[in-house]
Amino acid sequence: MKKTVYAIACGILFSLLLSPVSLKAQSELYDQGSVWELTFVKIKANMGEDYLKGLSKTWKSSMDQMVKEKFIKSYKMLMGSASNEDDFDLLLMIETANYAAFDPDPARDKKMADLEKKIRDGMGDEYKKTIVNYETLREITGNKVMREIFLK
Repeated sequence: MKKTVYAIACGILFSLLLSPVSLKAQSELYDQGSVWELTFVKIKANMGEDYLKGLSKTWKSSMDQMVKEKFIKSYKMLMGSASNEDDFDLLLMIETANYAAFDPDPARDKKMADLEKKIRDGMGDEYKKTIVNYETLREITGNKVMREIFLK
């Protein structure tokens, strides 16, 4: 019985001693940066200009306001050639300070909803036409959330 208790105690002590080492080893390798929400978009043939016009009215307007209100840090769009027929050719990127930005926050969520409503109302009927038209212009091929890291 004493040997079992001794073995368990040694195991717990050993794991406690290793925990800070493994955490320290991780922080010695890199620093954590912003969190990026990525949306992969495949624009349909000859629809790029129409899709980008729509995004400039809806997505860009929304992102500009979200940056201004400090809901997000920044946003980017990257456009390039698809590597195969199933690949994306437009990447929409939204930068937040950390994963906590994704936690439920009723006050923040209401402010963001009010901001979106303001943009929708400002566009009138054109907003709905633009959003509905997106399905004919593009295909969302995936979404991902990733943390930026900086190697030391």
